[in-house]
This record gives sequence, C-alpha cells and structure tokens, in this order.
Amino acid sequence: MKHSKILQFLLPPLICALLCAGIPSVLILTGHGEPIRTAVNTILSPIRGVFSDAGDGIRDISAYITEFDALKAENERLRSQLASMEDTIRAAELTLEENAFLREFLSLKESHNDYRFLKCEIVASDASAGYRRTLTLNAGTVEGAAVGYPVITPSGVVGRITEVGGNWAKAAPITELSSAIGAYVERSGDSGVAEGSYLYRDAGQLLFNYLEEDADIIIGDRIRTSGVNSYYPRGLLIGEITEILTDPATGARSAVITPTSPLSDLRDVMVLTDFAIYETEPGQIPSDGTETESITDTP
Repeated sequence: MKHSKILQFLLPPLICALLCAGIPSVLILTGHGEPIRTAVNTILSPIRGVFSDAGDGIRDISAYITEFDALKAENERLRSQLASMEDTIRAAELTLEENAFLREFLSLKESHNDYRFLKCEIVASDASAGYRRTLTLNAGTVEGAAVGYPVITPSGVVGRITEVGGNWAKAAPITELSSAIGAYVERSGDSGVAEGSYLYRDAGQLLFNYLEEDADIIIGDRIRTSGVNSYYPRGLLIGEITEILTDPATGARSAVITPTSPLSDLRDVMVLTDFAIYETEPGQIPSDGTETESITDTP
C-alpha cells in the first residue's frame, strides 16, 4: 500500500522529466531542433553576457594595473629629473650669488692693493657664558686665518677672529662688549670710538663714543674705521648713525650705530689676511684729514 502511494506521487514528475529530456532529442533527430536551440540560446544568452562582461572586466583591470605601474614608474622618473634640475638650479644660484659677492670685493681690492682676502662662510652663530656671541667660520690656519684678522662683507665690518684652529675659526662681532674700533664720520671727519654696549647689543647695534663737544654728527651719517692702532684697516664701513644721545649730567654726546652688515642671515664673509694699518703716538687721537706717519703689517 505504501509503495503504491509513493509511486503515485513520483510518477508524474518522472514522466515530465523523461518528456523534457526526450522531446528535445526527438525533435533534433527529426530535424526540428531549431526551436530548441533558439530557446536554449535565449536562456543562456544573459549568462553568456555575464561571463563575457566578467572577462572584459578582468582584462580591463589587468590593463589598468599595467597602466598604473607604467604611470608610477614615469612619475618616479619625473621626480628624479625634477630633483636633479632643482639641484642644478640651486648650484647655479649659489654660483651667481658667489660671483656677485666677489664682484663687490673686486672694487675694494682695486682701491686697496695691500688687501688680501680669504673667502669663507659662517657655519654657526651661538651665545656662550655671559651671553657672548660667537661666530664660527669654516676656515683656519690651514687657509691662512689668524687671531686678530678682521671679518668683513661688501657691506661693512662683521668682527674679528678671536680663536683659530686648523680648519675653523671663531670671531667676535663688532657689537660685543669687548669690541672697540677707532672710527670717524665719513661726512665731517669727526672721530670717536665705535664700541659694543650692553644696552644696545641685543638690538644688533653699538655706540659711537668719545666725541668732541662740537662734533658734527647727524642721523644718517656713515661711520668708517679709522685704522689707527687697530685690528682694522682704514675706511671700512661700520654702519650708520640712527640715534644721537646726550648725557643730561655732563652734556657729553654719543650716537647709536646700526651696522650696515647685520648678522641676521649672514653666511658669506671675507677674512682680511693682509693689509696696512696706521700707528700714532700713545694717547694721540687722529682726525680723518691727517696723514699717518708709518704703516705696518697686520698685528
């Protein structure tokens, strides 16, 4: 009884399956298979499209990856070329800067045959104990530098060497308290001493002291080295007067000098390794118009 019910249940689907499997075969054998092919193609067409699109997508992804790698390599090559060009441009800029720097010294050399220069760079600028500022140069005894030699730029005096090694030297700026330079007013010839001041050092300035009561000074006057009993030759530019001071107690006058060669962002400098200086008798204060009695080599 049970088997009979199961057979009744399975028989209709089985007959349908046989018909579905057999009818196409019979139709194909009798030459009537075209409807079947059409139906099958109709059913499979979307599936083929999906697989075709998938294949195209894979090919597109592969092409994209290949193109991406090529673009990446090209980008790296261009970056390398750009870096090389930037280095070349920077080297050319440095050469132009150095040529301009040397050209400015050429006129100074032409008017002072006794001058001998050593070009170098300030590689460090720091303050030690007592807030004393020191400039470190990349030249020393090997290149011909020595203690006492002036450090200058085309714009004016920077300082002088206080310590020297084989390939380095340290210099004290003219704004330091230990600095005292015989100087004169370019316009009027009045003389005095340009020296470092505790009150003005942090501002990068110095004072013009020991002036005569009737000294002819005005704001804007240029101050130059007198070269008398000094580490500096005559005529180097120190700076300009930017303020005139009067002592209320004594009436003595002095002036604030702003250097024409400030230390900020200063790199290229020259060391004067040979020049002539002026000598006077002890206690004698020279004026700009007097000729010197003797000339000696650098100290």
